[in-house]
Amino acid sequence: MIEKKFQLKYLTHTLNVLKLIPFICLFFAAPSFGQQKESDRLKAQQRELEKKIGLTQKLLETTAESRKNLSDNINLIERKIHYRQALLDNLALQQSKLNSEITKLSSEIAKLEIEVEQQKLHYKLMIIQAYKMRNSTASLLFVLSSESFNQANKRLEYLEQLAKYRSDQIRKIQASIAALEAQQTELVSKKQEKDKVTALNAQEQRNYVRDREKQKQTIAEMQGKEEQLKKELAEQRKKSKDIQNAINAAINKEILAEKKKKTTSKETKEIALSNKGFEDNKGRLPWPVKTGEITKGFGKQPHPVHVNVFTYNNGVDITTVKGSTVRAVYEGVVSSVIVIPGAGKAVIIAHGNYRTIYSNLQETYVKAGEQIKVKQEIGALLINNSGNSDVHFEIRKITPEGQISNINPTYWLYK
Repeated sequence: MIEKKFQLKYLTHTLNVLKLIPFICLFFAAPSFGQQKESDRLKAQQRELEKKIGLTQKLLETTAESRKNLSDNINLIERKIHYRQALLDNLALQQSKLNSEITKLSSEIAKLEIEVEQQKLHYKLMIIQAYKMRNSTASLLFVLSSESFNQANKRLEYLEQLAKYRSDQIRKIQASIAALEAQQTELVSKKQEKDKVTALNAQEQRNYVRDREKQKQTIAEMQGKEEQLKKELAEQRKKSKDIQNAINAAINKEILAEKKKKTTSKETKEIALSNKGFEDNKGRLPWPVKTGEITKGFGKQPHPVHVNVFTYNNGVDITTVKGSTVRAVYEGVVSSVIVIPGAGKAVIIAHGNYRTIYSNLQETYVKAGEQIKVKQEIGALLINNSGNSDVHFEIRKITPEGQISNINPTYWLYK
């Protein structure tokens, strides 16, 4: 009687173990998916930063060859250092994630090892039980000794399930061992990946120190060239002023023309509806050039060398490779094409109550009144003294009362 109770108890336990195996496998497999997505995101960010560092280095090499515009040189070095620091932060985060994954994998491997040992122990008990019931007579007596028909039926089911369990157990143990080996292989892979990231981090640390030294050296070289720097600053201020005067005159002319056309409230509502598309794309607008770096930000900007010397920028200056074409950041209508003496040409595109402005163009491909699509090429850039090209990009908003406000384009362009 005791042996019969043991058989039933053992069957119940083994069946419960079999039910748990799929959930145990799912438990170990599920976290790795989320971790893999985070790992992919960090690696994509790393590749993007390396691409930006490469572009900045290319622009720096062009500027260094010309040796004409010192302030552009220092601005590009500063951008490169900024991206280098971001890359170091990215690599540090990758190291942290890999350490966490290695720790978790080690813990999962330990749990799987215990699980495999438990499965082997259950299999051993099953073999012992099978040995005790090793002939058909013992099995028949086990059924015939039942106290009721219902008990006999359950004992028959027990023998069938035990036979199935016996045939499947080896396969399940092998599957667990395969899962364990896969986890161990992944652990080795993660450790190798961590070693690569650690080595790359060390290399980038050296690059960061080298770039900082280059920045100090460049600033030291600039200290002895005060006259050249003053001349550059004066030229930049004059050029900026000429551009702003021309842009303001063109927009004011547009406002006057628009006021003459507005005769009903219906037109105002239609304009307001057209504005919604532009506003909803804040932070998602494409850049006005395919490749480039913002070398002069919006608003009050400190001079890279002269202390307490500032310039004001109504937009952003984006340095790109020489002769690049400029494209519209959003669909709209060309409201003005203007010529600025000494500063090339500029195109102004209307997007309802908004204007996007593209300056420093050598030639333009559009004319006033033309309907423009997003990313449509509208002109080619001048080549600056550094051997690169710069697009001066602005965004303005015009209120219903005709007031013009400058908007920081940095928050509108996709990053």
